[in-house]
Amino acid sequence: MKLRNIFAVAIGILLVSIAQGQSTPVAKVSVLSSGKLLLNGSTSSLAALEVEFQKLQKVKGSVLYYREKPAAEPPPEAMAVMELVVKYSLPVSMSSKADFSDYVDANGKSVP
Repeated sequence: MKLRNIFAVAIGILLVSIAQGQSTPVAKVSVLSSGKLLLNGSTSSLAALEVEFQKLQKVKGSVLYYREKPAAEPPPEAMAVMELVVKYSLPVSMSSKADFSDYVDANGKSVP
């Protein structure tokens, strides 16, 4: 239930960002099924993500988020990343593709 609430807040932040039509700096975050984190394609840690998210908050940046095997139980790192997104009030776009070539809309559908 907690994860659902965090995703609802994240989608709300995303929709506000889209409505404002802002072009902003972006961090591409991938959470692999093993729990490994990637930031812009390179291995990262939660501490490094938090530093990046602090920077993004200051410049009104956003996060592109991808989680490997979304139908499976998420690793704890997935929740930790979402908690950081919420903590720093960052707009987030969920992607179902590792190359971030789509986004998942409010109805859970992939949109190119």
